[in-house]
Amino acid sequence: MEQNINPNISPVGIAGFNQAYFQQIRLNEIFLRIDRCYISPMQRHPDYHTYNYLIIANDLVSAFETISAKLEEEEKKAMEKKREAIETLLIKEPPHKQVINCIGKKGLGTSLEAWRMLNKLLLDYRCAIEMLMERYGFGNPSKKDPTKASIEF
Repeated sequence: MEQNINPNISPVGIAGFNQAYFQQIRLNEIFLRIDRCYISPMQRHPDYHTYNYLIIANDLVSAFETISAKLEEEEKKAMEKKREAIETLLIKEPPHKQVINCIGKKGLGTSLEAWRMLNKLLLDYRCAIEMLMERYGFGNPSKKDPTKASIEF
């Protein structure tokens, strides 16, 4: 028997909407973009015209928002604190900021220490999101219990 691979058609031929399937695709696309941006996080992205680390931060927020409906309030509050720490650092100590050099000319300065602090927060936020994804069945199915996957394989 042929397996149904179209998420919008049930096995009996009735059209339907499989939200979990599309959430999984969305999360996959988000994490693919994050991984690509991490190749050179301090560079400007040619398509989005902003720094890759800002795309990473925004995509992590998008990933969190995608899974947040299933989370408990305490988990949401903990993740909100992590997001706020990232936003605060980006405002107070961004890795790139406009500076005035010794002859009074404006230029762009780069702080590797600011990047190190931001990178630590981004990785911590990502790790927490991935643990929540695993806990609530948004990640890859567990080999021990494939029924915990958000989509059927």
